[in-house]
Amino acid sequence: MNKSEKIPLLKVDSYSRYYRKDDSLKRKPPVEAALQQFGIAQRCLLKNHIAPHRLDFYLVFLVTEGEGIHSFGLHEHYVKKNTMCFIGPHTIQSWQSEIEEHKGYFCTFSDEFFNVGREDKHFLNTLPLFGIEGNGVLHLNAQQADYYLALFNMMKQESENCSRYSANIIRGHLNVLLNKAHSEFQQHACQAGTPNDPRLGLVKKFTSLFLNDINALSSNQTIHLKKIGDYAREIGVSQNHLNDTIKTVTGKSAGQLIKNQLIKRATLCLKYSTKSISEIAYSLGYDDPSYFARFYKRQTGRSPSEYR
Repeated sequence: MNKSEKIPLLKVDSYSRYYRKDDSLKRKPPVEAALQQFGIAQRCLLKNHIAPHRLDFYLVFLVTEGEGIHSFGLHEHYVKKNTMCFIGPHTIQSWQSEIEEHKGYFCTFSDEFFNVGREDKHFLNTLPLFGIEGNGVLHLNAQQADYYLALFNMMKQESENCSRYSANIIRGHLNVLLNKAHSEFQQHACQAGTPNDPRLGLVKKFTSLFLNDINALSSNQTIHLKKIGDYAREIGVSQNHLNDTIKTVTGKSAGQLIKNQLIKRATLCLKYSTKSISEIAYSLGYDDPSYFARFYKRQTGRSPSEYR
């Protein structure tokens, strides 16, 4: 893609025109305002080519027939029957297929819609399924695909029913889908402790805090990261305890987790942004572009200009 081209940010009320084969099939506004930040449609309506873009909401899709290349984050994924993908807000993505027949569902929702009534407002931010690197892909067996297809079907039926209770019912189905997918996504990963281990909760809190600061970049703001000690105080633990816990659970220090995210964001900016390398450095919070260049090369083996 030409770097001079601007990558559009699609809103919940405009993405349909960008995705669908036929503009006349636009989804009608729901009767209940509570459902205006949720949408579900069949993949047979999807265009064969969708140019690079970003969404300001979450996207989950399940393929039951058809195939193609879906690029999101830093990766290209070959998706086919029984593939389910998860894409978070502001992740750059595109779609290309030579196949005319497609089946399945794609579902969109905002964090405001999902978080209604939830105490844990950071749940979506901590899910590795929606990571900026673009690894949120599940290759399902037939039984698993049927399970998720049933959830999509129930959400579709409920959105068409559109009663005063529909939003809560859909949120319940969506919560089941995400938690089940999260458990399967993590199934083969090396885990430290059990799901109830308080150390995992501490890591999630820390990750949510620094990702919230890093996400300022998505709104064209400069990143202002706090010191590790400041994050520790915000969580209510000592800096040593935070570092030791994160090292035990992830094998990396707290600082390394932040550096890894900065490298991922820097790589996305170098790949898609029209900004100069110096401008990218400043937006990432570096006062000295030459220091940023050395840091990037140390972490990746290539300088920013070599990557670009």
